[in-house]
Amino acid sequence: MQSLNSKSPEKIAILGGGVSAITAAFRLTREENWKEKYDITLYQLGWRIGGKGASGRNMAEHARIEEHGIHVWFGFYQQSIKFMRECYQELNRQTGPMQTFNDAFVPHNSTAVAQYYQDEWIPWVFDLQSFFDGDSKVDNDESFAIKIVQVIQRFFSPFANELKTTLDKHPKFDSLIEAIEKAEKQFKKIEDYVEEAIEDGLADILVGLRKVIAEICEKAEEFLPLLDNPLLRFTIKKLLGIDITKKDVDEAELCVTRLWLLADFGLTLAIGMLKDSGSHDHYDHLNDIEFSDWMKKHGASQETLNGPFMNTVYCGFFAYQNGDMEKHNLETGTFLNAIIYGATHSNGTFVYRMHAGMGDVVFGPYYEVLNELGVKFKFFHNVQELVAGTDASGNPIVEKIKIAKQVPLKDEAKGYDPLVDVKGLPCWPSAPIYDQIEDDIAEKLIANKIDLESLWTNWPEIYDQPQIELVAGTDFDRVILGMSVASIPYVAPSLLEKSPKMAKMTEKVETVCTQAFQLWFNKDVKELGWPADKVGELQPEWLGYATQQVDNWASVSYLTKVEDWPADATPKNISYFCGTFTPTTPAPKAPNPQYPMAQKASVEQLTKTMMTQKFHPFMNNANPETGVFEWDWLSDTSGSEGESRFQSQYWRSNIDPSERYVQAITGTAQYRLKTDESGFSNLLLTGDWIQNGFNMGCVESATLSGLQTAEAIIKTQE
Repeated sequence: MQSLNSKSPEKIAILGGGVSAITAAFRLTREENWKEKYDITLYQLGWRIGGKGASGRNMAEHARIEEHGIHVWFGFYQQSIKFMRECYQELNRQTGPMQTFNDAFVPHNSTAVAQYYQDEWIPWVFDLQSFFDGDSKVDNDESFAIKIVQVIQRFFSPFANELKTTLDKHPKFDSLIEAIEKAEKQFKKIEDYVEEAIEDGLADILVGLRKVIAEICEKAEEFLPLLDNPLLRFTIKKLLGIDITKKDVDEAELCVTRLWLLADFGLTLAIGMLKDSGSHDHYDHLNDIEFSDWMKKHGASQETLNGPFMNTVYCGFFAYQNGDMEKHNLETGTFLNAIIYGATHSNGTFVYRMHAGMGDVVFGPYYEVLNELGVKFKFFHNVQELVAGTDASGNPIVEKIKIAKQVPLKDEAKGYDPLVDVKGLPCWPSAPIYDQIEDDIAEKLIANKIDLESLWTNWPEIYDQPQIELVAGTDFDRVILGMSVASIPYVAPSLLEKSPKMAKMTEKVETVCTQAFQLWFNKDVKELGWPADKVGELQPEWLGYATQQVDNWASVSYLTKVEDWPADATPKNISYFCGTFTPTTPAPKAPNPQYPMAQKASVEQLTKTMMTQKFHPFMNNANPETGVFEWDWLSDTSGSEGESRFQSQYWRSNIDPSERYVQAITGTAQYRLKTDESGFSNLLLTGDWIQNGFNMGCVESATLSGLQTAEAIIKTQE
């Protein structure tokens, strides 16, 4: 769409500042002479951008980082990493920390899952470096069938090679060695087969391999003598992640158990992917079946279905409907598509750990670059409503955008300068910079503890917010709706009335509330009792122990370097936790500031319960027995003692529409719309909730959506 004045740049109004919205803006600025084509203004609720990825620095608490949850970047985030690198290059920092992408994002190739074994949870740590070594790279240009084979080979080969070396032609394992070698030979020649033969060839061999391993595991006494050989014992334990010393764990039995779990999960996944690929170039045809049902269909054991890998998959994608741990639900086709995407776009790294907050290393640089380039940011602009109308030809359009200006600034001409300096790094604060707001209004915000990011705030009852009305053709030519899908019923009811497809999408694409808390300790992770601690190595990202909704943990102690603690009171460990959350009561109509307060209080109680009853598997010294927690091990510079030290920690309930995680519930992908399918000629949708081909809630999904949105705009300018 061109501006009404063809000589003027097209006026683009971006509503929201999450990953998709920022990516769309950044991509548009990559166009040659972009200012001649686009006039971009981003309208943002509150004082910071970032959406679910926003973070803040609590300047009253040693500039500590406060996140919405746990964030890591997987190595297959090809587009996200590409544009983030480009952003840092254009930023061209010459001083201070985080000057380059490599300063901010550090590769990490180990992870952990939790295994319920002998009536308790124990860690199973994986060193994944071997899975990224060698020549088993997936070729993204190959046919879909060949891709499947390459994906399986990529993950099978390191395991097979190490297992063969470990068994060392032991006579009792000739059948297993023979099966592995047969599978490897098949891998080498499978690409020469006609694609119709792939299913019959490789899948049957993998079925046979699974049976052989099952038979060996059933006769565990044949496996156990291997552990009498110190070298073989070491190799097997390394392969199976058994490096803990635990007197009540029979390591030999644990080896057998883990061998079976690893083989059954991996081979079942591979067999199912081969058998159900058919003539398709994706797995969308499987979206009507839930993932665990699909695994069961292809022969997964009950131990696998209830085991650590399935738990990790579900907790990693917050795949519990309405936050109910008894209702795991993950769309099979979407998940398998994600596996193919991840394998074909991997860059040789499992994950990147961000060495500052998400806001500091992602949205700070994006803001600085875009602001310098000339993209306009309107902070404290709360979108109230998108109003449907028609153009001169009778086509549906967004006719008006109604916005409430939340606060008056002291210098409206200059605008709001959102970043603060923390040890030389520009960061977003966890609260507005009140000095830039008119004094009497700032005093009211502070006195009433107003949260300008909350849907339920009573701020409109305290301050008469000026109302802004943007008009199509005058103030904007096109709208990018970058707010979450859960926000649409609140801000666009008239659009839903006129667009049945949008209405169906907002009804069917489900979201879930989440919760998060962060703890700062004066003990290191080994002193706290993490049983798999390795000196000099980063700790795993998450566990997935399905004993409560909060089943993700990350030890991120390296962040103390970018926080501002006193030298004699610097924490020795920082631990982040997150998971799904079920509000205690249904969401009321706004305003109702008591509602978010009550939900945060619920998270506080859930957190304390978890600390005193559920921490033992990974912090067994801090939580040595049920009902006991070493509260004095929490860092607190206020002088508090005992349980009162908890009040200096951080916890939150992510219940606002913009904070809810977008799920991949069975049968819902079909209702996702592409960016230009809203039904309104001047409205583009963007977010990890649109149809972007990946359709899982993550940074890469959001980035792909933002690129799709930008390309739709660029196409109309050509």
